[in-house]
Amino acid sequence: MPPDPIDLVESVRVDHAVSSACRAARGAWRHWAQLETCERAEVIGRAARVLAAEAAPIAESIGIVSGRSAADVWSAEILPTLDALRWLARCGPRALRPQALGRSWLQWYFRAGRHRLHWEPYGVVGIVTPGNSLLFLAAPQIAAALVAGNAVIWKPAPAGASVAFHTARIFFRAGLSPALLQVVTGGAATARDVVGEGVDKLFFTGGKAAGIALYRLQAERGRPAVLELSGRHVAVVLAGADLDLAAAGIAWGKLTNGGRNCVSTQLVLVERAVYDEFVARARGALASVPAGDFCAPAPGSEAARRIDELVSDALAGGARLFEHLPSGAILVADVTPGMRVVEEEIQGPVLAVAAVESRAEAVAWINAGGGRLSASVWTGNLAQGEALARRLDAGQVWINEELAPVAQPEVTLAGRGESGFGASRGLAGLMEMVQPKVISRRPARGRRRHYFPTAPGLEGMFRATIELAFAAGLVRQFRAAGALARSLVGLIRSTPGIP
Repeated sequence: MPPDPIDLVESVRVDHAVSSACRAARGAWRHWAQLETCERAEVIGRAARVLAAEAAPIAESIGIVSGRSAADVWSAEILPTLDALRWLARCGPRALRPQALGRSWLQWYFRAGRHRLHWEPYGVVGIVTPGNSLLFLAAPQIAAALVAGNAVIWKPAPAGASVAFHTARIFFRAGLSPALLQVVTGGAATARDVVGEGVDKLFFTGGKAAGIALYRLQAERGRPAVLELSGRHVAVVLAGADLDLAAAGIAWGKLTNGGRNCVSTQLVLVERAVYDEFVARARGALASVPAGDFCAPAPGSEAARRIDELVSDALAGGARLFEHLPSGAILVADVTPGMRVVEEEIQGPVLAVAAVESRAEAVAWINAGGGRLSASVWTGNLAQGEALARRLDAGQVWINEELAPVAQPEVTLAGRGESGFGASRGLAGLMEMVQPKVISRRPARGRRRHYFPTAPGLEGMFRATIELAFAAGLVRQFRAAGALARSLVGLIRSTPGIP
């Protein structure tokens, strides 16, 4: 059974191994942060090359631990991880470059000086990752933290410890100091210890209860977090869509990785006119998946028992069941809001389907849901799909596609509602790893007109400045300019020596 979330927020007694890891990371990160961003990016680039050269052993390890096919591991773990690391190495330095900020003429009186926006690391960040994607959900986030100048305490899923150590060695072989990437293993107690040790920012990917509990502990220390708490993925199939393509794509989005991805399709909303036809084609698509391409939960396992409970609840509410498909997938049709199979996240091969009378009904159904990490729209009209996508309150919306966009290195994953907050991957994910600092400067000479004593007539001058900035039409602008000139003359006469 999963730990009670309340247990996660009791008073923290930090394990010695976690404490030592955090001390080592804190001792190393300042020197790392002082390097030029391009130097840190070179390490990430070398890590990508080491991983590319040594991918076979880690791919085999992931396959053994997860039960995924070799093709699935290479396409969904190895390749997108390499792509993400390469993108960070190439684009990270440009994204983190200091930026000169503009100066508004409206505040000319203050002679505002020059301003530059700098991006600085948090320090030591904690990254807690789940077991459904042992490399891709971890390595790009770790690389983003490192290129930004942070040190990392990584708590992987217990089943993925061997993969985590292998991944860490890849970074070390690329020249990263072992002190900058600390792997701590264990379950919920270890995750609690990582937060209790005082990481400067927490990045959590996993279940809602454990994530909220850790965030509460982090918030009590006044420190920020990014939470990716998964959630249901809903597909919308519109009349006029290519139903064969939609059925095949949704079946792939459901069964890839055994339906355990955080963005695996869970619910399909189909316009009434094509509902029966889609259900028939979805049955065929699910049934045609070869046994070797899909790993169903073991009979009698906790996952299998939970699926039985959800399906039984749906049947009691009037849903129809199509099971014992050759692939092991389960299709539940005619579901309605409130059924557990609709409302609860499902890590497994269950696909629920419901008819809707209109696009507005589909939008209302999706936007009322708790977890809104992603959605998809299937349509023959791309403009119609774009319009619908903009109405959906979800972090990602795919049109005529499932799952694949997540693998792109510049695509950000960001939850809505109960799916969490903050971003991972892409530019937005990289910027979560830094905090802004603005440095403003002026030469150490010249009088500061805004210092005490306050010059007489300033109110009129400020009012004239505002009038000039917001006056409508040339006549009013000329009048405002004249008023400003007169106020300046009066200010100069009343304040001898004013520059």
